[in-house]
Amino acid sequence: MESHVIATHIEIILIITGAVTATMLSQFFAPLPVLRLVYGEAPLDAVSVALARHWGLLIFCVGALLVYAAYVPPLRAPIMVVAAIEKVGLGVCVLGTSLRRRGMAAVLAGGDLLMALVYVLYLAGL
Repeated sequence: MESHVIATHIEIILIITGAVTATMLSQFFAPLPVLRLVYGEAPLDAVSVALARHWGLLIFCVGALLVYAAYVPPLRAPIMVVAAIEKVGLGVCVLGTSLRRRGMAAVLAGGDLLMALVYVLYLAGL
């Protein structure tokens, strides 16, 4: 992908990747089914469920900010930096551990790493 292609389409890239990221709001409302779907199991203790809900809400917020960044260019770079850090963090946490054997988790981590790469290429002007 050439640099001008990313820059030319950055708004739609941010809207699509932000919307996909924002789907994690489902984990806030239904943490156990989402964790089971992604990781093949779900913790039942109250602390883990509360943290899973919070995580889903935070990831939703990152997705909403990405969509917002599509429409507010002055805030685009800082929002993309935060999103790239979050997405690389998830990728490392999943692909760098035994969670990489969980099919859906590995696919989501790979997708997040790809999104982070696109953001970094855009930010670097490449």
